[in-house]
Amino acid sequence: MDNKDVSEPHFPSCQSKLLHHPEQLQILPQTSLGDQLRLEECKIRVVKAVSKHIKPVSLWTEEEVCEWIRNQYPRHYPLFVEAVSKHAISGRVLLRLTAGKLKRIGIHEESQCEALLQEILQLRIQDDVGSLTAIFAVFQKV
Repeated sequence: MDNKDVSEPHFPSCQSKLLHHPEQLQILPQTSLGDQLRLEECKIRVVKAVSKHIKPVSLWTEEEVCEWIRNQYPRHYPLFVEAVSKHAISGRVLLRLTAGKLKRIGIHEESQCEALLQEILQLRIQDDVGSLTAIFAVFQKV
């Protein structure tokens, strides 16, 4: 089973290539144009983050998590930062948060939980892509 250099699905604003096993790919259904746009936005953010060689989210300190929250949620910053500080939420912990855990740390409003979980999902993807990129870079040098 050889790795092949195969292009991603074409998005005009997101040009990159991934190394993968085509037989393991699974096409996921797109339920609406809104889903497709959110997927494209997520891919753009991931590509930008990886291309900038940003510190992996899993290695963020509590202060870096607070900075990310301040940039993403300026209106809810005090509430979110209080929860992060009180519960010592690092990047690794942030990536593992669920709706139940958010409620336990004091973020109860459904819309806030949903928005935060969407952003956390994008961070997970960003972190995973960064890790895979680093792994592929090592194998390409060998």
